[in-house]
Amino acid sequence: MAIGFKLITSVVIFAMMPSAHSAIFLIGMNWYWLVLPVVVLALPAMFWYRLMRVRARRRELIRAEWRVDPELDWNPAATHGTMK
Repeated sequence: MAIGFKLITSVVIFAMMPSAHSAIFLIGMNWYWLVLPVVVLALPAMFWYRLMRVRARRRELIRAEWRVDPELDWNPAATHGTMK
């Protein structure tokens, strides 16, 4: 809500006085409102990316430890944990 208000107010101010000086002033006074959405979106994206890397690494380590081919389907509920 606050970001929308800031954006609309800045557009109105710039529409009243369109010049390089007013653009520099508006950017200088509101730069942190431009950075805030980037930070808010980047933190979950970085967490998700790390989670995907950890899961891939875990799969890789399990395959290496048990020497399981990725194509084979492991069935642990079967009588001796047989491979299909």
